[in-house]
Amino acid sequence: MDGIQDYPSGGGYGKQLKDDYRKYYGATIGFSGRGEQIPNEDCYCELDPEVVDRWGIPVLRFHWKWADYELNQVKHMQETFRALIAEMGGQVQSQMPTRAKGYGIAIGGSIIHELGTVRMGKDPARSALNSYCQAHEVKNLFVTDGGSFVSQADKNPTWTILALSMRASDYIVRERKAGRL
Repeated sequence: MDGIQDYPSGGGYGKQLKDDYRKYYGATIGFSGRGEQIPNEDCYCELDPEVVDRWGIPVLRFHWKWADYELNQVKHMQETFRALIAEMGGQVQSQMPTRAKGYGIAIGGSIIHELGTVRMGKDPARSALNSYCQAHEVKNLFVTDGGSFVSQADKNPTWTILALSMRASDYIVRERKAGRL
């Protein structure tokens, strides 16, 4: 058939079926790494001076750049994945990505667990929110999503967002009852 392997049409059961699948289709494994981006001066957002939403309000414009920290981290992940496959007796099916290609790192925003932009901290000169997710400069503004994170290691942030939101809610109730909000 012009170099195309003639595969069985299917059917069967038990050991023979498993053996046929292994013989004709093989087995593959894939790895996907996640790591932490360290805040850097090249990653920030600002109000876009030209683009507005449908109500005429300026939208955010994001600036993004991977630093050596992230590139070295993803290179290490790629090397580790390849070593694991070799140790298991497998064969790596792709070339090692190069630094010029970011060692295969995903583009910012593609994994959807990106966090930050409205940093939490004690010092208003270095952060926008206090430990209750309350804006330093606008006392009735609270940010209760993932914006308050300083960085994100690799896990789903939902539980931490919920915990921070609960803490902020308790604080809002206390401050409101005391007449400070």
